[in-house]
Amino acid sequence: MDAELKRRIHATCIKKLETRISELKTELEAVRESAIAETKSSMGDKYETGREMMMQERNKLNKQLDICVHQLTALNAIDLDKIYTEVRHGALVETNKGLFFISVALGALEKEKVKFFAISGEAPIAKQMIGKKRNDNFSFNNQQYNISGLQ
Repeated sequence: MDAELKRRIHATCIKKLETRISELKTELEAVRESAIAETKSSMGDKYETGREMMMQERNKLNKQLDICVHQLTALNAIDLDKIYTEVRHGALVETNKGLFFISVALGALEKEKVKFFAISGEAPIAKQMIGKKRNDNFSFNNQQYNISGLQ
């Protein structure tokens, strides 16, 4: 495992979040335009119901956007040149069961045929790993993991 792999994984996470942020902004604009069109063509209770539904959708999208922006900020704060001797936020952890990037919750991803999991430090499996060092073992969901690499 090398520093370049960690940089590629980090870049994949950034790209995924940037794409999601762009999608959310597009959806928010569509909801805004729909609300304007609804205002021009509706009246009465039907109008109020439609307006409320659009408001709820806009609030939901704004909340998702805030989460993604926060995640992007957290990712950008990771020092990619730091060498970790124990598992903590920002570490790329190689185990006998796969690669884990302790960063933000994005789930299973793939970059150039390398599969990895981008997980938050709050994820249950991350909590089992935090503080462990290379060659340490831990158990999660009745499975044994061995940390073979740390970047």
